[in-house]
Amino acid sequence: MDIKSFMIEAQGGTKEVEFDRFEEPFVIEAISETENDRLKKASTSKRRSKSGNTIKDLDTDRYADALLSRCVKTPDLHNAELQAYFKTDGSASDTLKAMLLAGEYATLSKEVLELNGFDENEEDLKEDVKK
Repeated sequence: MDIKSFMIEAQGGTKEVEFDRFEEPFVIEAISETENDRLKKASTSKRRSKSGNTIKDLDTDRYADALLSRCVKTPDLHNAELQAYFKTDGSASDTLKAMLLAGEYATLSKEVLELNGFDENEEDLKEDVKK
């Protein structure tokens, strides 16, 4: 076995997702598990149980929003002009939610999950993350 065959950076592809309402497509990109883990940690809070143990609670909605906004490469959801237009200053995920209709958001979520290698639907993903 040649260990060098495993020395490949975790780089996914990109994909264009078109919506009729927009002249240009959204461009999404895959992320590494290291980046995904960072998003999960940022979406997790800690609390003490009555017995004194630390319990981690993953906010699955916050995680899904963070994953989606992180994977959108175009448009730049951090663009100040775009955020000002949608009145979502400082929040890429709120900007994305303000831009898209509910069905479009669901379609984009599905595309992001598929591009990142999740062959399951969003609800199955949320259940796996809770484990």
